[in-house]
Amino acid sequence: MKAGTADDPVWGPSAYVVHYVITNHGSTAADYFAQLEFLDSDGDHLGATGVTADQLGVGKTKTGDTAPLSAEIENGTIADIASVRVSEVDRTPSA
Repeated sequence: MKAGTADDPVWGPSAYVVHYVITNHGSTAADYFAQLEFLDSDGDHLGATGVTADQLGVGKTKTGDTAPLSAEIENGTIADIASVRVSEVDRTPSA
């Protein structure tokens, strides 16, 4: 995962953009949910968002990018974001 402030054609100028990669290392296709937690320079929680990869085949990878919405940052502002971490990953076998 790579993250930082950038002028992005999708998310806009000076957006905090997170580039993520989800890979299925399991033995069956699965749906994935990853929660991303945004932190300030002191490591305090500012807010969170989530990304998904649906029906990801065995050995397959999904890449993408996302950016937090102002409504998701409950304890500060987007400008306060200093880092991001994965705080939860859920894997559910695809139906």
